[in-house]
Amino acid sequence: MHLQASNKQKLITFKLTAPLILLMAGLLFSSVSPAQNKGKEIFEKNCVICHKLTEEKLVGPGLKGITEKRDKAWLKKFIPASQDMVKAGDKLAVQVFNENMKIPMPDHKFLSDDDLDQLLTYIETYKPAEAVKVSVDIAKKDGFWRDEIVRGERLFAGVIPFEKGTTLNCVSCHAIIATDSLNFNPSAVDLAQAWQEPNGTNLYQVLREPTSSKMAEVHKGLQLSDKEIYDISAYLSKVGKDGMTWEKTFPARLLLFLFLGLLMAWALADLIWFRKVKYRVIHVLIIIVGLGVHGTLVIQEGINLGRTKDYMPDQPIKFSHKVHAGQNKIDCKYCHSIADYSKSAGIPSANLCLNCHKVVVAGTRSGKFEIKKIQRAVESGKPIEWVRIHKLPDHAFFSHAQHVGVGKVECQTCHGPVETMDLVKQVSDLSMGWCVNCHRQTGIQATTNKYYEGFKALHDDAKAGKKITAERLGGIDCSKCHY
Repeated sequence: MHLQASNKQKLITFKLTAPLILLMAGLLFSSVSPAQNKGKEIFEKNCVICHKLTEEKLVGPGLKGITEKRDKAWLKKFIPASQDMVKAGDKLAVQVFNENMKIPMPDHKFLSDDDLDQLLTYIETYKPAEAVKVSVDIAKKDGFWRDEIVRGERLFAGVIPFEKGTTLNCVSCHAIIATDSLNFNPSAVDLAQAWQEPNGTNLYQVLREPTSSKMAEVHKGLQLSDKEIYDISAYLSKVGKDGMTWEKTFPARLLLFLFLGLLMAWALADLIWFRKVKYRVIHVLIIIVGLGVHGTLVIQEGINLGRTKDYMPDQPIKFSHKVHAGQNKIDCKYCHSIADYSKSAGIPSANLCLNCHKVVVAGTRSGKFEIKKIQRAVESGKPIEWVRIHKLPDHAFFSHAQHVGVGKVECQTCHGPVETMDLVKQVSDLSMGWCVNCHRQTGIQATTNKYYEGFKALHDDAKAGKKITAERLGGIDCSKCHY
C-alpha cells in the first residue's frame, strides 16, 4: 500500500511539473532561435562574400572554430574596425592582415554589441544542414509522364490546392506570357532554365527554404511535399522547352490591305464582265481609294523596312538601366568602357558585373535570382548572350569613337534617356535622314576640342562667331558612311 501511494504521489508530481518543464523548454528554445536567426541574417548580409563557415578560405579565412582560436572580446573589437586596430599596431590584427595578403576588411561599426554577440553565437553553433531525404528522384529533369506534367501545371496555376490545404497561383509572379514591361520576378521559363542548368537552382531546397526575403514573404506558411515539388518540376521541364508565349497583335494593316485588294478585284471584274452594279463611278471610286491606300501602305512599310524603332526585347538577365544608371548614378562608360576609342561601345563582361555584385548579392526587387545568373556564367565560362537593340545596316559605317571620343556626344542623344528605362528600347529610327539632320544641326567645339587644333579655317570661323556643324567636316558626304 505504501509503494502504491508513493507511485501515485510521483505521478501527481510529474503531472504538475511537466507543463512547467515544457514551458521553460519552450521559452529557452524560443529565445535561442531568434538569436540564431538574427546572427544568420547578419552573417549572410555582411560576411558571406568573404568568409565561409568551414576551414576553407575564400577572400578571408574560414571561420570554423574562430571563437576558440581568438578571444571573443578581441573579435568584438576587430570585426567593427579591423583597420583601426591594424593602424594602432595591434599585433594580432597586423598578423591577420598580413596573413590575408593585406586585403583590408570593411568596417562594420554599425553593428551593435548585441549584434556582435549574436553573430559570434551563430558562427560558434553553426552546423552544416543535413541532406534532406526525399522520396522522389530529385536528379530527374526530363522524361516525365504526362499526368505528372498536367498536375504540376495545375498546382503552379493554383487550380488545385496543395496537400496542406494552401492554394497559390505561381503564375501571378512567375509569368508564362511575355510582356513589354520589366517583371523583376523570374518568369516560369527563367525558373525552368535555372533549374536545368548543370549548377543551377535546387528546386527542392529553394521551395523548402526560400533564398530571398521577398520569396519568404510570399511563400509564408507554404509547405510542399516531395511529390508536389516533383510534379512542379515536371511542368517546368515542359515550360523550359516551349519557352514564353507571346501575345499576338491583331494584323489590322495586313487585313486592310487584303480586303481592299479583293474589293478592287471584284470591282474590276464587275466592271468588265458581271456588270451587277449599274453605276460605274462606284467601281472607279473603289479602285482609286484602294490603290491610294495600297500605295500608302507599301510606301510606309518600305520606309520602315530594316528600321526597328521602339524595339524593346527581353534580355537574358533582368538588368535595369533605371536602377544602375539612374538611381545609382553609374557612368555609362564604366560598363561600356571602349566607347571613347572603338567602333563599338562594347558589352561588359560578367566579371565586370561581379565587381559590384560580389558585395551586392541581392536586388531590392529581383532578389538573388538574377545575380546568380551572372555567377553561373562566370563559373561555366559561357558568356551571357545579351540581345542587341541598336543595329545599323551593314552598308552604313558608324563609330562610337568618332562621336563619343571626338565629338563628345552624350549617350542620350542617340539612345534616349536610358537612365529612366528598366527595359532599354530603341527611341530613334536610326534612319539616314535622322543622321543627316543631326549632322546639319549639331555644332562642334572647334576652339576647345584638341582634335581640331590643326583646322585653321575652323578656328578662324569660330572666332568670327560662325556656328560650325558636323556638316562642315563632311558629315553629309555619302562616302563618309557608305564607302
